[in-house]
Amino acid sequence: MKKILTIGVGLLMACFFNGCTRNFEEINTNKNKFYDVEINQIFPGTVSRTMKLIAEMNYNKILNFSRYSVVQFATNPSQEIGDNFFNQFYVGIVRDLKNLELEYDGKQGFENRLAIVKTWKAYMYYMFASTYGGIPMSDAIAAEQNKRTYTYDSEKQVYTQILEDLKAANMLYNLSPAPGDFLSTDPVFGGASNGRSDLSKWQKFTNTLRLNVALHVQNLSMDLAREHAMDVMKDPSKLISGVDDIVTLRWGKDADLSASYYFTRLIKNAGSFSESTYPAISEYFSLYLFSFNDARIEAFAHKGNALAPNAVAPFLHTDTLTRKHALFCGNNVNNPNTYCPNYILHQADGLNNLRIDSILVDYAMPYVPLVELNSLASGWEWEFVPGKDYRFSDPLTRKNSPYNYSFVHNNFLKEDATMVLLNWADACFLKAEAAVLFGTGNAQQFYEEGIKASYAQYNLSSKLDDYMKKDGIAWNTSAKGYADRRLLYRASINGKGGNSNHLEQIYKQRYIADFFNALEGWNLERRTRVLRFPPFFANGAASDVEGYNSTYNYWTERMVYPLVEQSKNQEAYYQGIENLKMESPFYRADRWGDNVYTSLGFTKKNPDLAIAEYLWGGNKRISANVEYFNKKYGKTYEEVVVTAKTMTGEGDENTALKKAFNYNFRSLLNTYIPQ
Repeated sequence: MKKILTIGVGLLMACFFNGCTRNFEEINTNKNKFYDVEINQIFPGTVSRTMKLIAEMNYNKILNFSRYSVVQFATNPSQEIGDNFFNQFYVGIVRDLKNLELEYDGKQGFENRLAIVKTWKAYMYYMFASTYGGIPMSDAIAAEQNKRTYTYDSEKQVYTQILEDLKAANMLYNLSPAPGDFLSTDPVFGGASNGRSDLSKWQKFTNTLRLNVALHVQNLSMDLAREHAMDVMKDPSKLISGVDDIVTLRWGKDADLSASYYFTRLIKNAGSFSESTYPAISEYFSLYLFSFNDARIEAFAHKGNALAPNAVAPFLHTDTLTRKHALFCGNNVNNPNTYCPNYILHQADGLNNLRIDSILVDYAMPYVPLVELNSLASGWEWEFVPGKDYRFSDPLTRKNSPYNYSFVHNNFLKEDATMVLLNWADACFLKAEAAVLFGTGNAQQFYEEGIKASYAQYNLSSKLDDYMKKDGIAWNTSAKGYADRRLLYRASINGKGGNSNHLEQIYKQRYIADFFNALEGWNLERRTRVLRFPPFFANGAASDVEGYNSTYNYWTERMVYPLVEQSKNQEAYYQGIENLKMESPFYRADRWGDNVYTSLGFTKKNPDLAIAEYLWGGNKRISANVEYFNKKYGKTYEEVVVTAKTMTGEGDENTALKKAFNYNFRSLLNTYIPQ
């Protein structure tokens, strides 16, 4: 039986990885129904398919939604109307989990196996309900043969069942298991070699996921959130509590069979390098890192030009500095750096030691975010530079090479990269949020532990102290951060005050800590609206997205249901849309309500929708100022020289300046005596 089963599973896996397609209507036909199943043979493939699905959704959609990074080709709104993601979810993943659940449910001595399956199934439904809204759950993957229709559960029904399943899973764990009641080849908590399950870590995953889902649903039902959050918080020791507990999935090193989706898509099969396809750090996310000098940026993104071949010119920022004039008051017209047009007068009047130069210079920046394709919306134009007859232009598009930007760090994209579903910092910030909402502990303590946990995750604990002391980061403090280059958004943190301010600190720190886990970042913003990033701007381009605005579009509240549902499961499909609209705080009528701008029930209404046309519509003139680059290395030339010498160890200032950041003198703007 095991031999036959192995062959069958192998055929299913081969079909999946070679691109077999099945209509979504087949999810209930159960042609490959097997109830005598072995979790060690099935579950690793289920995890592998989960990783592929998450990565594909991440790259093509949700990284942009979350604003963590820019995948430039996918910036403009798009509408997934096929059944690709649904097939991968139901046919490729949930069907196997349902079969495993049926196999182990009620079977004595297999409680841990059942708990693992319930937890994974709960995570998958949480992911898809967060993406689509109400979905088939109670009626999906039915036991009877050839069931062609299946009802859509409402969001609240789905989340209620998820929470009950996780509660039940927690009760099933036995850390002194019966023989075989674990995975002998565990792809999640089996260590780097996929060995035997660490059941205590599985239980922590189960409970942390339950707390996450509980707080996720508070806009749908605060009573449901309170019930489950307070129950979990009775024993916080059973939540993720260390780096080793982080829910980490691992790609393999075989470039043909197990390498990461990103490696295969971006590196192995790539032609010429393009910033339009390689994910780079987003300007809006990086504002929070720049504003508070966050060391985690070095773990999140490469420095500019890090992926470039030798001799590629870096991105250069143009800035103004001051310097002492006397040291540069020369009469050699061929040396613009030292030439003074008033040399004779300045040497004669005895005031030269008082004079200051204002100079224009270029230098390279360590981290350069990538723009979201369109710098200006339709009908917008750049403002004139004050006192000049020319206009501003976009400073982030003045590249010398496509390599100039700060692309997502290789640790997230390489062959054997890891993928995190929930981390230690998540658990800490969830505890902090629960403490604020329900009085279940010391919110400040949990908040501070969350930042420490995030720094520990990236081996940056030695750089933590200065960060923790900064206003906006220290508990119950506020700070004004940098604005983006178009002066449309400012990365401030308003933490001083009451509970709403404390929650802002918690949410924004969790957002930072979840970098590249785009689902959590997207979910967090939709349910809290604490970040309130500007929309994505179109430049008059057409789109097939229902409800699309050719000027601006707030990104994206959900994905739409597969088009095939309108004909194959019509009655249930339209009822699902009605459920969606009943729970939504805001929906658009386009496509009967089944469009990407309809908010899901777990979310808050975007407060900027009511004033969107005032904020972003019509003709506007936009100025540019890259606050986060200005005076990066010092306010004066003398300070910049000290910085360069410190960075390089060079004694000669010209050598140090060139070596440190490709310093280039452009022109003398004016010379003056300070009043």
